[in-house]
Amino acid sequence: MPDTPVEESLFQIIHCFHHYAAREGDMETLSLEELKALLMDNVPRFMEKLGRNEPYYISELFRAADKNKDNQICFEEFLYILGKLVKDYHLQYHRQLCAHYCAQHNLY
Repeated sequence: MPDTPVEESLFQIIHCFHHYAAREGDMETLSLEELKALLMDNVPRFMEKLGRNEPYYISELFRAADKNKDNQICFEEFLYILGKLVKDYHLQYHRQLCAHYCAQHNLY
């Protein structure tokens, strides 16, 4: 049986993490530079649209996710980052849905 779209997405997230983690140092963790590259290469429109491509945003996200303060993001800490991104993306989705509804019903 082929993978479902969600299963394929999960595999792609895992693959992406390891692809960028392998660039320098520990192959099981991301440095700040690896995280920046991962986000800017893989979610550039999202990062730009929400103003999240500012260096301070990614640095703060890294700092907040680095629970053990080792200056590396392990996969578990990466899941925290994904959670924040999905939450932001979900809010953006609702804003677009609301804007579409309001436009259709002349509510502006």
